[in-house]
Amino acid sequence: MNSSIESSRPSGSSGIEPQGSAWGWRPFRLCPPDERPPAPRAIDTREGVGDRLRTAAFAELQAREAFAWAAGRYGDAPEGLRRAWEGLAASEHRHLLMILERMRVLGIATDARPVSDALWRSLTACPDAASFARWMRRAEERGKTAEERFAERLTGSDPETASMFAEIAREEAAHIAVADRYFPERGLSGGECPA
Repeated sequence: MNSSIESSRPSGSSGIEPQGSAWGWRPFRLCPPDERPPAPRAIDTREGVGDRLRTAAFAELQAREAFAWAAGRYGDAPEGLRRAWEGLAASEHRHLLMILERMRVLGIATDARPVSDALWRSLTACPDAASFARWMRRAEERGKTAEERFAERLTGSDPETASMFAEIAREEAAHIAVADRYFPERGLSGGECPA
């Protein structure tokens, strides 16, 4: 595993500002903000599995940082929600480490292909706690759906990776429930958070 990721998680606030991190998301390689990352290769190839693991790991890293950032950012967030976000940051960190370990075992480099930080940019553009929670909920829901799909597709060819994705997907349901508990109404009242 990459020690810069393991040691970069301070207690409390993430220390990262919306403009980017001091460590520049290392060891991941970003595509320019105005470009999309390359499409993942076929899932039945080692490279395709690597593309999905890399993207998932980077999404977990962005979510970890965003939850920690939001806990210290939004004055309108109830104290219970702030504590919940801190707990979710820890959960995202655990998911990140699980994926990075699987990548290590499979010999997949984090920086082999570029990834996008559009999730981070969109989350940190949310104007208030409610819009952040709802936008993050949508991101968590998309991630859960993708993880379930990967688990199903990889069951026969890579049961260890499939099991890991299934476990993460189950835990993402609890993340989604946090937003539903504090903001039960669906949708974003003011539209999408800008990227």
